Amino acid sequence: MEYVPILRGKAGEFIALRNISADVQARIRPLLEVHPDQRLADVVQTFADHAGDHLPGNLTVTVDCGQLWQYGAVGTGFRGHAMRWLSDAFREWLHTLVPAFRTTDPDGSLDETRQAQLAHGAGGCLRVDLNHLPHGPRELTEDVRRTLDAVVLKPPDTDLLLDAGYLPDADTVTGLVPRATEVLAWARALPWRRIALAGGAFPPSLRRVTPHVLTALRRHDLDLWERVARRAGGRPPDFGDHGVTHPEPPAPARVRAAPVNLRYTSGRHWHVVRAVGMAGIDTLRLCRELTRAEVWFGGRTDDELSWGDGEIRLRADGLAAGPGGPSQRRAWETSHHLAAVTRSIAERGRP
Repeated sequence: MEYVPILRGKAGEFIALRNISADVQARIRPLLEVHPDQRLADVVQTFADHAGDHLPGNLTVTVDCGQLWQYGAVGTGFRGHAMRWLSDAFREWLHTLVPAFRTTDPDGSLDETRQAQLAHGAGGCLRVDLNHLPHGPRELTEDVRRTLDAVVLKPPDTDLLLDAGYLPDADTVTGLVPRATEVLAWARALPWRRIALAGGAFPPSLRRVTPHVLTALRRHDLDLWERVARRAGGRPPDFGDHGVTHPEPPAPARVRAAPVNLRYTSGRHWHVVRAVGMAGIDTLRLCRELTRAEVWFGGRTDDELSWGDGEIRLRADGLAAGPGGPSQRRAWETSHHLAAVTRSIAERGRP
């Protein structure tokens, strides 16, 4: 089984990938999303800079530029062209890129996907939205065949990602299980390179979390995967999630600073602790609170599960040069999450 983390293409996520261990790298197939961001002069160039600075040279990543087509002139200043431009940049750095695409993508986007996959020769990744499907398997098959023809790919060269979107509660999971099981059965009739089932359950805001109280948030994406895998039988699909972030990025005009918080994956939950303010001293206090909690890597203090755990421990012990900012915190959290999920897959055969 492989793990498909769907990550925002931001500095924190790239830093986490730069610091993954060989064991983690062997089990993940990361998908990086390029999102519009009005705070950046050139979102595509920024993404490319992060990739060049941080991606391990032998790590193949999937890149999704689909959001950019919804916002007109972004990134390079043209409608589209982002995937083509990133494809060229990745080739110059000797990085392998797998383009992500959808049956609903416009012709221009599919043309960029075709060019990118032909340039890199590593196939593609088809994302299927489980919440917006045609009326039945026949219509879905027709849409998929048309789209694969447009990008010059066949199922054996394509990863299929069944995307459940945001899963806020158990009722949403229950409602999606039959549909996801049906689509998984449909998918198994075709020789896809890999099949993954993904969703995201991290809430859009932590305002309801009481400051300085470690709070457990259920990983409903894991619940969906387990229920579908059990109901469908056979070889389970690969597991995908959105790491420690909400699956839908905030609207570009609504991005604003939030109080310092730390998110720590343990078993079936994320354990979250947040402060009231945004100062460096708040980060150091949260690091101390987290490392003293029972969920801290099973309560162990002799070693750490990941690079991110080590960075949190340094600050809890007062041994770091500084508290770190938002990108650093996201890197620590993501680093731990990637390690926790892959460790579970390796030891227990499930995320």
